[in-house]
Amino acid sequence: MRSRIELTQHMLEHGYQEMMDNIQAVTLEEALFVPAGGYRSILGTLKHAAGWSSVYWSYAFEANPRHWKGTNWPLGLRDTVQKSQPYLDAVIAWFSDSHQRWMGSLSTLDDEGLDQPHRVHWGERLPLYDIVVLIAQHHVYHAGELNQVLSICWGEAWEEGEEVEENNISTLGHRVIPPWKQ
Repeated sequence: MRSRIELTQHMLEHGYQEMMDNIQAVTLEEALFVPAGGYRSILGTLKHAAGWSSVYWSYAFEANPRHWKGTNWPLGLRDTVQKSQPYLDAVIAWFSDSHQRWMGSLSTLDDEGLDQPHRVHWGERLPLYDIVVLIAQHHVYHAGELNQVLSICWGEAWEEGEEVEENNISTLGHRVIPPWKQ
């Protein structure tokens, strides 16, 4: 049977992998795509998720935590994303590095360590487990958002095998063809 710390790491790994699955092969053009009426690109969403992952980790584990403006932004804190492949690569690496910091810090703990209160950026103290749940949920939430934005970018239905009417818009002919049907 898995320990609580192993289950916690598994949950965080799953959230991280959901994000990575959506950005693994994304092109720069796709990463910069913003749906009509939207304001944040795939790259911007990834930057947001990585930023908060870094902030939450810093508050949980560093003696002098770094908030939004003080965290380790790739190429420095900026109001807009840099529209380049090196910047996209740096943000992906930053997201991965943040995840590795989380996993490394968790690996030094035992199950009881998950119950110890840690600081969060809004001033409260929460059990570490609750903080990890917030980060894992944040990753999964934005993974779904990226999946949706990519489907809009590609003009495809969101899920494999869908050929149903959603929101009064037929997906017939716009769905993703499962690999085993091709």
